[in-house]
Amino acid sequence: MELNGAGDRPARLLEAKATGRSAIAGTALGIGILAAAAVMASSGTADTTEEVRRVQTVTQTLNRISVQINAEDAALRSYLTTGGTEYRRTELLAKLGDARASLDWLQQNNAVDRAELDAIRGGYENYNRIVLDIVAHTEDGGNVAGYTDLASMTFAPLRDSVLAIGDQHQQELSEYLAEVNRRADILQVIAVATIAVVLALFAICARVLIRYQRRAERQAAQRLHEATHDSLTGLGNRAKLHHELDAAVRRGRAAGAPFSLLLIDLDRFKEINDTLGHHAGDKLLVEVGQRLTGGRRADDLVVRLGGDEFALILPSAPDHTQALEAGHRILESLRRPIALSGLLVDIDASIGVAAYPGDGSDATELLQHADVAMYEAKRRHGGVCAYDPSLDTGDTSRLTLQSELRQGIERGELVVFYQPKIDVATRRPCGAEALVRWQHPTRGLLGPDAFIPLAEESGLIDMVTADVLDQALAQLGRWAGLGHELPVSVNVPARSLTDEAFPETIVAALARHGVPPKLLTLEMTESAVVTDMERAGEVLRRLREHGVHISIDDFGTGYSSIAHLRDMPPHELKIDRSFVMKMCENTRDETIVRAVVDLAKNLRLRVVAEGVENEDALRALGELGCDEAQGYHISRPLPAAELTAWLDRSGMAITLS
Repeated sequence: MELNGAGDRPARLLEAKATGRSAIAGTALGIGILAAAAVMASSGTADTTEEVRRVQTVTQTLNRISVQINAEDAALRSYLTTGGTEYRRTELLAKLGDARASLDWLQQNNAVDRAELDAIRGGYENYNRIVLDIVAHTEDGGNVAGYTDLASMTFAPLRDSVLAIGDQHQQELSEYLAEVNRRADILQVIAVATIAVVLALFAICARVLIRYQRRAERQAAQRLHEATHDSLTGLGNRAKLHHELDAAVRRGRAAGAPFSLLLIDLDRFKEINDTLGHHAGDKLLVEVGQRLTGGRRADDLVVRLGGDEFALILPSAPDHTQALEAGHRILESLRRPIALSGLLVDIDASIGVAAYPGDGSDATELLQHADVAMYEAKRRHGGVCAYDPSLDTGDTSRLTLQSELRQGIERGELVVFYQPKIDVATRRPCGAEALVRWQHPTRGLLGPDAFIPLAEESGLIDMVTADVLDQALAQLGRWAGLGHELPVSVNVPARSLTDEAFPETIVAALARHGVPPKLLTLEMTESAVVTDMERAGEVLRRLREHGVHISIDDFGTGYSSIAHLRDMPPHELKIDRSFVMKMCENTRDETIVRAVVDLAKNLRLRVVAEGVENEDALRALGELGCDEAQGYHISRPLPAAELTAWLDRSGMAITLS
C-alpha cells in the first residue's frame, strides 16, 4: 500500500501542475475577453457621445430656425399692427433672411434629409417674398389683406415642418440609445459570465498553490498581519498605532526624544462613498494611504484608524512648527484630484496635531488632544490645527446645542423665511423658496449652517424637514386666501428619498392644509438623487404621480449624469449660485450656465438660476433663455409677512393655469 501511494505521488504532482497551467491559461483567456469587452464598451460610449452631440447640434439649429422665422412673423404682425411705420418696416426687413445661415449649415453638414431641407428652404424663401410684397403694397397704399392671409398660410406649415424634423431627430436618437443599451446589456452578460469563469479558474490556481505551501507558517503570519494591519490599504491599524505610540513615548522618556502625532480625517468621504458606491470609496482610501506613505520618511509611521481616519507618528517633527509644516505638505498632497468612476473628484482633509511631551505624557492623552485639534480643524472647514488647551472644552457646547435643537423644534422655534423667484422674461414673481432659520432663545436668529449639519449627524433632520414642510404648506394656504397662488419649493434631505413612506407623508400634508400638489416643489441635490438610484427613483416616480414637482438643486456641482435626468426626469434644474454670481466676469462660468440652460431646454425642463446679485447677471440670464431667477438682486429671504407685503406692493396676484 505504501509503495502504491509513493508511486501515485508523481502522477498526482504532474496532474496538479497540468491543472495549474490550464487554470492559468484559462485565466489569461478570460482576462483577454474582459479586455476586449472593455474596449468595445469604450468605443460604443465614444460613438454614443458623438451621436448625442450631433443630434443636439442639429436640434439647436432647428430650434434657432424656428425662433428666427417666429421673429420674422412677429415683426410682420407688428409692422401691420402699427400701420406700416418706417421704424417697424426697418425692423421687419432687418429680420428677413436671418434663418438662411442656419439652413445653409444644415445643407453643408447633411444634417437633415435633402428633400425635407429643400421643402423648408422653399417655404422660407416663399414666405420672405410674400413679406416683401406686403411691404411693397403697404408703401404704395394698396390693400394687403390677401397677402397677409397668404403669409399666415405659408408661415404655419413652415414652422410645423421645422418642429417636426426636430422631433424626428429626437425620436431617432431615442431609438439609437435603445440599441446602444441593448448592446451594452449583451456585453455585460458576457463580462459577468467571463468573470465567473475567471474566478473559478483563480480558485483552481489557489488550490494548486496552497497544496505546496507550509500551511502553519502562512496562517501564523497571516494572523499576525491581520492583528496589526488594515486589510484594505495595507497600512497599520489602530492596534499598531497604540503599540508604536507606547513605544515612542517610552523612547521619549528614556532618551528625551520628542515627536508629533497627526490625526487626519477626510472631508466629504461619506458623500463620495454614498454617491459613487463603496468600490469608489475603497479606491479613494487606498489612494489616500499611498499618498500618505509616498512622502514619509523612513522612521515615520502611517496607520489607518478605521473609516476615513488616518494617523501619523512623526519622530522627525518634534514640535508644533515642524509638525504643522508636515501637515500642510500632507494636505497639499491629499488635495490633488483623484479619478473615481470616470470623474475627477477633489478631496480635502482636517488634520489635528499633538506633540510629545508638551501636549501629552502618554499615548492616551496624545490621542485625545490630537482628536480635539482635528475637530477644531474640521470646524474651520479643513486645514491643519495644533492642539491648544483652550480648545479642550470636552465639546459640551456641541452636545448642548444638539439637545437645544430637539427642544427648539418641539417648542416651535424654527421659522421659515421665503426668498422670492421671478420669471426672467416678465420680471414678475413666480414662486418662492422656503429657507429655515432657528430663533434661538439666547443666541438669536441662527442660519441653517449653524444647525443643519448637526441635525443631519444626530438624526434630527427628519423633524426639521417635517416642521419646515408643515409651515410652508400652511403659509401657502394663507397666501391663497389673499389672492396669491404662489408656488413654494422646500429642500428635502437625501434620506427622505430612501423612505418608502415619504410620498404618502407629503400627500397627507398637502391634504391637511388643502394645498394643490402643483404648488409644492421638492428640491434635492444631485448627490441625494444618486445615493440609492433604485429606491430614489421609485420615491420620485410616486411623488410625480401625485402631482408634486421635483427640482434638482445646485445642478453642476454633484455627480449626476444625463442618464439620471432621462430615467428620473425632474421638472426643473437649479443652477448653483457659484456659477451664476460671476458669470458676467468669468467666461467659463458663463459657458457652464449656457450649457445647463441648453440642456434643460432640450429636455423640456424649466431652469432656475440662484445667486443673482446684479442686473447684468439677470439680463444675461434672460438672453440665455433662463426661465426663473432668485438672489439678493431680486430680494433677500424674507419672513412670510414681509414677503406678503412685498407681493402686495408689486401688485401681485399670481394664478396658475
